[in-house]
Amino acid sequence: MSGISTALLVLGALLGAGYGIAVGEAALRGAGPAAVWLPLARAWSLLRQEDLVPRGADFRLFRSAPLPALVAVALGALVIPLGPDWIGFDPPIGVFYFIVVLGPFAVGMMNAGWSQNSKVGLFGTFRAAAHLISYEVPLGFAIIGPVMAAGSLSTTRIVAAQAGLWYAVWQPLGLAIYLPAALMVSFHHPFDIPQSGAELAGGVFSEYSGVRLLLWRVALDAMFVLLMAMGVVLFFGGGQGPLLPAPLWFLLKTAGLSAAVSIGTRFWPRLRQDQMLTLAWKVLLPASLLNVALVGILTLILIGGSP
Repeated sequence: MSGISTALLVLGALLGAGYGIAVGEAALRGAGPAAVWLPLARAWSLLRQEDLVPRGADFRLFRSAPLPALVAVALGALVIPLGPDWIGFDPPIGVFYFIVVLGPFAVGMMNAGWSQNSKVGLFGTFRAAAHLISYEVPLGFAIIGPVMAAGSLSTTRIVAAQAGLWYAVWQPLGLAIYLPAALMVSFHHPFDIPQSGAELAGGVFSEYSGVRLLLWRVALDAMFVLLMAMGVVLFFGGGQGPLLPAPLWFLLKTAGLSAAVSIGTRFWPRLRQDQMLTLAWKVLLPASLLNVALVGILTLILIGGSP
């Protein structure tokens, strides 16, 4: 399969999984059997709404804000390997590339709030900026562990290096750091204060409606699933598994991790901005440095310092 076809397949799988996340969240809210159709009904309702631009807003910036977020998801999906030969783009620096292309997502969030020319949108923008500054450091350090153990930045080599023993088994601290950092990246509950909270009435999305609000919701769900997919690559052996084809194993692991994280954080209270910053800088960052030291020692013990 060509790289373009594989990339489109991965992107389609992420969007489908994002729909699954929306269905699961509706089910957790008590929607019952209607949860299967509720996201489609809401999408249809948004499509029928008029796509309004608030008075005084920056017209071009306001309307184009969802595009960087969608582009970030599409570019990140390129380096996600569904299987040994199922990857759209396999550069030697795949993990580094992945971290870099996540940046435009937060930029799109900030553009959405800034362009509204309103107090509510501006406060949401500052909160999104705090996310951007806070998550990158612990996320990068959490990813360093698998990179050190595999001796490569390539996502396919990281998966191949986990044959027989997933990194989640002997790098649980790295996984515990990666998951909250991934929730910050995707602005997922309980780190969704830039676009949630009664005091901001929707935050950066307070003035969005119609198709652009739908694009934002799709981008947020897809980004969450993308980060969970990268978590499967880094800590759960990608598509490795008995009997079933590698792509099917990968999708099952991604769905399982996404569901576990969503259910596990369902009843967590939404973190205030100061709590989120405290967690990032006073807890995750020191734990990340400790994790790097532990992984270095364990790598020397387990694999003799060579990938």
